[in-house]
Amino acid sequence: MPSYSQSVSYTAVPITKSDSTTYSPPLRWLDVTTGGDVTFIDGNGASVTLSSVPSGYAIKCIIKKVMSTGTTASGMIGYP
Repeated sequence: MPSYSQSVSYTAVPITKSDSTTYSPPLRWLDVTTGGDVTFIDGNGASVTLSSVPSGYAIKCIIKKVMSTGTTASGMIGYP
């Protein structure tokens, strides 16, 4: 199992949905400002889809990719 930093992130990264962009370091938190579905690749490499994520929701998970395919939410901000 990979080891990830537990410290506070001081960097906010605007997210552009992409089936090919891998975040390094991975994101530890993803804020969704405009709700919809969010498909991402988690820290173990599994594809996860969260349906009908509401605006203002925070996804607290290790995220390697935010997929364009299957993601309808927008205005996302990630924190590595």
